[in-house]
Amino acid sequence: MENRELESGLDRNKNKYIVNIVRDTAMMKTYVKFYNRVKHPRVTMNLLFAGVVLIALPIAADGIALPGVIISYVMGALLVAMALFRQNIAVYQMKADPKVKENEKLSYLFGNTKIRVENEGKIETMGGYQDVYRVWEDERTYFVGMNEDDLLILPKDAFEKGEAKAFRDYILERTGADFVWKPTGLVNICKNKWMQLQMKMASRREDEEKK
Repeated sequence: MENRELESGLDRNKNKYIVNIVRDTAMMKTYVKFYNRVKHPRVTMNLLFAGVVLIALPIAADGIALPGVIISYVMGALLVAMALFRQNIAVYQMKADPKVKENEKLSYLFGNTKIRVENEGKIETMGGYQDVYRVWEDERTYFVGMNEDDLLILPKDAFEKGEAKAFRDYILERTGADFVWKPTGLVNICKNKWMQLQMKMASRREDEEKK
C-alpha cells in the first residue's frame, strides 16, 4: 500500500511539512557560510589579520632585504585573498566533486514519524525524528543535523506545506534535539552575544551563592 502511495504521489498529502530546495550555487554558499560559522568561526579573521601583518611588516620594519620584502608582500596578499574568497573557493571545490549534483531539486518531507527526501519522483527515508541531534536557525534558514553527518538546509521561504515560523517548535517537540540560534545580522549577533554573556554571569552568580 505504501509503495503505491509513494508512486502515485499521494504520500505528500500526509506530511506535516514539505520543503522544496534546489542545490544551486546560492544553496552551496549557504552551506559553506553555515559550516564556517559553526566549525571554523575565527578562520577568516585570523587569515585576514595574518595577511595584513605580513603586508605591513616591510613598512614597519627597516632593514629587511628585498627578497624578504617580496615574500612578505606575496604571502600577505595570498592570505588576504584566501580570507576574502574562501567561501567562493569552497563552492568551486563542491561543484568539482562528481558526487555533488548541481541544480538538483529535492523535497524534504516531514511526516508523523519519519523524515524523507523526494528526488526525481523517488522517496527515500532519511531517518526518524530521534535521529535529529541539533537544530540551528538564523534569520532566513533552518539547519537540521541528523544521523551525525546529514545536514538539511531549509530556507524559510521554501516551505510548500506548513508554516515556517511554527517549524522550530514542531521539530524540537518531536526530536528533543538541541537548539542553537545562530544569527547572521550584525544587530542580532550583538544581541545574541549579550544574552549569552548575561546567562554566563547569572550562572556564575548562582555558583558563587551555592558556595
